Order: sequence, then structure tokens, then C-alpha cells
Amino acid sequence: MELSQAHLRYLLAIGQLSQGKGAVSSAQVARALQVSRPSVTRMLAILAEKDLVTKERYGKINLTETGADLSRQLQAGLRDLERRLPALGLELDREETAAVAGALASVLPERCFRKLCTTESGEAMGSAKP
Repeated sequence: MELSQAHLRYLLAIGQLSQGKGAVSSAQVARALQVSRPSVTRMLAILAEKDLVTKERYGKINLTETGADLSRQLQAGLRDLERRLPALGLELDREETAAVAGALASVLPERCFRKLCTTESGEAMGSAKP
């Protein structure tokens, strides 16, 4: 499934917002991404077509199983970026490191970011092993 940087950014935000809470609102997503609610509505329609999210009648957004799996992989890739940044010697604090990793993740081509989301054996990072 082909996903744009914007798709990945929304999935990552929804996954982070929904951790331990389940459903999130489009207003929460809009605030987190600093976009308008109509922008969120348009993107949710696209993500729903790709079977990555479901949206309830009154705006509650849930990740599907596929969406949740992908979001976990994206979060693992983001954590990997955060771990690698100190090696550049930029002397970033924790908050700056997270912001730079997020900014970098949002502009990396999907194929590059997906490399961060897989292990050397080709398994998805962050996925549970039996």
C-alpha cells in the first residue's frame, strides 16, 4: 500500500494520541498536527479508504488493526531516529531531539522511513514476537 508522508504523519499522530485511550477526536488530531479540522476530515476519509482508521458518527477515530500495526512500526522508527541523532554531536536536549526526529521523519521518503521500521532480518520493528 502506497502511503504519502502526510498519511504517515497522521497515522503516527493518531497512534500516539490513542495510546491507552482508544478513540481520539478529530479536534485532538488537528491540534497535535497544527492543521484545520476540515484537513483532518479529508485525511481521515483517505485513511478509512485504505482501511487504516474508522470514524464513528460523532467524530471518534480508531485505528484498525492494520492501522495500529503500522502506527506501532512508525513509532518504533521514530524512536530509532531519536536514538541515532545524538551521534551527530548536535547537543540537542530530549525535547529538541524528539522534535528533530519528528521533522526528519515527516520529510523522509517513505522507502527510507520504512527502512527504519524494519529489523535487519526484515521483520517489522515493534511487532510482538511469538
